[in-house]
Amino acid sequence: MTTYAVLAEKPDMARKLVTGLGGKKTAHNQEGYIEVQESPYLTGRILVTWAIGHLIEMAPFDEYDSKLKKWDMATLPFLPTKYKMQVRSGVGKQYQNVKRVFREANQIIIATDPDREGENIAYLILDQTGDRDKVTKRLWVNSLLPKAVQDGFRHLRDAGETYNYYKESHSRQIGDWLVGMNMSRYYTLRAEEAGLSGTVYSAGRVQTPVMVLIVKNRLAREHFVPVPFWTITGKTEKNGEPVVFRCPTHFESREAVDAFIAKNQLISPYVGTISAVQKEHKIKQSPKLLNLAAVTSMANAQWGYTGDEVLKIVQALYDADYVTYPRTEEEVISVEEFDGLTKHLADYQALLGTAIATPQTTPRKRYVGDYKAHPALMPTAKLPDLGTLSENEANIYRTILRQVVMMFAADYEYDQTTVTIAIGDQKLAAMGRVVTEPGWRALAGQAEPESGEGTALPEFTEGERVPLTIETTRGETKPPKPYTPGTLGGKGSVMEKLNLGTAATRAAIIKTLVDRDYIKLIKKGYEPTEKAEVMYALVQHSLLGSPEMTAKWEDFLAGIERGEKDPAVFIAGIRQFVSQEIGKAQTITLPEKLVKQAAAQDSFGECPKCHQGQITKGKKGYYCTNKDCDFIVWREMAHKVLPIAAIRKLIAGQITDKISGFKSKSGKSFSARVKLADYKTTFVFDKAKKGRN
Repeated sequence: MTTYAVLAEKPDMARKLVTGLGGKKTAHNQEGYIEVQESPYLTGRILVTWAIGHLIEMAPFDEYDSKLKKWDMATLPFLPTKYKMQVRSGVGKQYQNVKRVFREANQIIIATDPDREGENIAYLILDQTGDRDKVTKRLWVNSLLPKAVQDGFRHLRDAGETYNYYKESHSRQIGDWLVGMNMSRYYTLRAEEAGLSGTVYSAGRVQTPVMVLIVKNRLAREHFVPVPFWTITGKTEKNGEPVVFRCPTHFESREAVDAFIAKNQLISPYVGTISAVQKEHKIKQSPKLLNLAAVTSMANAQWGYTGDEVLKIVQALYDADYVTYPRTEEEVISVEEFDGLTKHLADYQALLGTAIATPQTTPRKRYVGDYKAHPALMPTAKLPDLGTLSENEANIYRTILRQVVMMFAADYEYDQTTVTIAIGDQKLAAMGRVVTEPGWRALAGQAEPESGEGTALPEFTEGERVPLTIETTRGETKPPKPYTPGTLGGKGSVMEKLNLGTAATRAAIIKTLVDRDYIKLIKKGYEPTEKAEVMYALVQHSLLGSPEMTAKWEDFLAGIERGEKDPAVFIAGIRQFVSQEIGKAQTITLPEKLVKQAAAQDSFGECPKCHQGQITKGKKGYYCTNKDCDFIVWREMAHKVLPIAAIRKLIAGQITDKISGFKSKSGKSFSARVKLADYKTTFVFDKAKKGRN
């Protein structure tokens, strides 16, 4: 009899796979698996086991050689030819459970998340246990509802079909490790040479270019010099209605606009001649379906959510089977998925409290087509009671649901009239718009009317003479705005345009910069810290801070995923890059003022216990400089390194913001706030409100 091992990514996913498999189940949770017998989808004994995210990680330098534990410029660069992997701290018990299940199995089915990270998680475990030869099939589903799981088991993919996802992800993992481990040591040691000790200046293949963008953004704002310009308008009135004709040209000087006015004798009242009257009937389809980046941008603009918060919210909705897989970059769905949404359209409308008179139930290319891995975000057939969701979850769910429902609504239609007056080599134009069919824009919660919407122009005819009052207005160019979570990592963001990270990783990259005290979200925009300015001074002449270099790496990685590029070539290029950067071996001189500012940032203030010493950062925690005081805040708590911002709040006697990524003794992830009680850290859990938090 065949014994199958089905590897899920998380315990909750495993339970949902078991539900979808049907048959008889025997719980063996203490042994890290659930047994299923007599399933209609797999003939034989089925052991569903699970990882807890990444069970296996790359080993640190000192696992290769104990001498590498000390950070020393003489040991850099360290570029091993074989890479050591190790079981991640805190999950050893579950690793042994998975290993035992694999030994009992004849065949292994990978059922981790359907993406490159899920593929990497699976194969790293398989390589560690030595069971790669047992892998036969891949479960690839974007929903964990029973029907979707059942369809997935009916149509299991050959494992080789998705193997390139592993090759891409593991190449990325090795490249990031080589760059991060070597360059973090290198720049930290360079900072120490400049007089900054006790602080790690971490570097990363994608992290550092993003930090550089934020520093350059502030420098551009600080050194911005406004440039004046002048515009021309012509105002008139017809049938009692005011009309404004605008010239789109920005004249670069007062002299230029005055010269144009003099040349064309634009003395009020000026009589212009209508040169063209253009009437168009325009039709706009509803916006495209949402991917993770688009949801991030919308949620940031409307509620101020960060990318990390949006990802967590969408992930929670996915785990509850309310929406499809969150880490998607697509804006289309399949014909089958469109048909499924059509069947539940009435329920979706009822949930939104809206109605579409005549739904468009024929698939259109704008929304329906082929996609690579995951469809655009959409609701599943399982509808939530919105009252049981947290406010944030309800906001995001409605956003995803509304975007899908709009796809079925009528197109937005309007009549647009453009009236033009030609003056010399310029044109002045007035525009009006009358809505003839509100369509999808009439759905609840839509944006404000577009420019000119609802404003009809009086009737004009070509050749008509129109008296104009000519006015000139002085304006100034505006400085760039600080990057927001949306403009930094959302749809159409600078990270997307520069190909820095992916929809699935951008939020984590930004959060890393926040946690490592490189950037802060002030009001609605990200600002660099003094630490970031030091790091910028260290990397400004290095290719590591170049978005263009990182974009080239991302393009190569995408080629690996498509099966067009060789992982070995990518790793060789990374090794050469690290060697060249460290080989420069030049002393980096930092401005004295910057060093003092950074040193002040590293200060954590007066000891809250003895009020005599100062809190300073050590290797394992934050200590009081008073030798008679035993106050300490450990750097790590429940397998989670506490963010610098959280440490500052604790020392100031405040409760931290909610922190994710803690691990219980059983290996389960959880989130909590932290406070000091009797000068020791303790968890603070939010009181249960409606549903989940």
